[in-house]
Amino acid sequence: MSVNMEIAECLRFIGWYATKKGRILGSLFDAGKGRLVAKLIVRRGAYQRPFLHLGMVSLLVLAMVLAPILYNRYPTKATGGSETASPSEVLNTVTAATISTTTIESEKPRRDVEEYEVRGGDTLSAIAKKFGVDVDSIKYLNSDISINNLHPGDKIKIPPVSGVILKVKSGDTIYSLAKKYGLPSSQPIIDWPYNNFVDDEKFTLAAGQDLVIPGGVPPEVAAPPPVRSTPSVGLFAHGSGTLVWPTNGIITQYFSWYHNGTDIANGIGTPVRAADAGRVVTVLYDNHDYGYHVIIDHGNGLRTLYGHLSQIFVNIGDNLGRGEILGKMGSTGRSTGPHLHFTVYSGGSAVNPLLFLK
Repeated sequence: MSVNMEIAECLRFIGWYATKKGRILGSLFDAGKGRLVAKLIVRRGAYQRPFLHLGMVSLLVLAMVLAPILYNRYPTKATGGSETASPSEVLNTVTAATISTTTIESEKPRRDVEEYEVRGGDTLSAIAKKFGVDVDSIKYLNSDISINNLHPGDKIKIPPVSGVILKVKSGDTIYSLAKKYGLPSSQPIIDWPYNNFVDDEKFTLAAGQDLVIPGGVPPEVAAPPPVRSTPSVGLFAHGSGTLVWPTNGIITQYFSWYHNGTDIANGIGTPVRAADAGRVVTVLYDNHDYGYHVIIDHGNGLRTLYGHLSQIFVNIGDNLGRGEILGKMGSTGRSTGPHLHFTVYSGGSAVNPLLFLK
């Protein structure tokens, strides 16, 4: 018999022997299990407390063994670990965030027009920025006052939103008003939460009601009709030929062949005075060139022009004394900022004003 055959025969014997012993052990275990179960059934409840205590002790031992392992695997901030929050911290954070988001109310726009008292140093642009609206909206709402000439203590109305606030006239509809004030559709009028409608389905309006047009473009305020110049006849006051400075400020542009005057810059509303005695011969409210401007004939061959005014206080034919206020500095007409354009004409031709100013 070869060696391989002997090994195979040996393995078969070992398998047979292991199977035989396994069956014997299985029979003994089954018999012992039956006797144990029978005994437990007979004394049901007698071992309840020992098993309960054994279970609790086992859980306690398991917790004591696993705690150091978990502590080292998930270090906390106190042990120099990572910034990863524990499950309880995450739960608390999520809960707090949920509560905070449910209690915060959305920011609502102002409902009504607000009255604001002008303070020292205020400008119209600064006031508009403070209330989150544009300058044109404030100007349109305060068309009854000179909004470009503010003084501390003046009270102006501030709209709740950039746009137009108006009283509805008979025949007005949200569609006609949207078109009139430059909106692509009437939806912004409908969406404004404080606009009321006679019929909420058809969005009809009532004559006399206040209506807010968010984003509406205020129409340009028409300037007073131009006044023609009149000849200087019968002057009561003649100039001396020496001119005083018509206003205070900084010279930003001098006389040249392409610029027929001297530009003096200062803030809007700075007083502008007659450079010499004479009669007003031109008062023109123009939106181009010199803007709002005045011309004075001094009766000695000299005339002076005061351009880009924001306000004019004189009329044609008025006789003015030297240094008398005729208006206020502005930026009307072809202007890039508030200043006075001052021109001196001698014999009908523009000359350098610095030759006559003292």
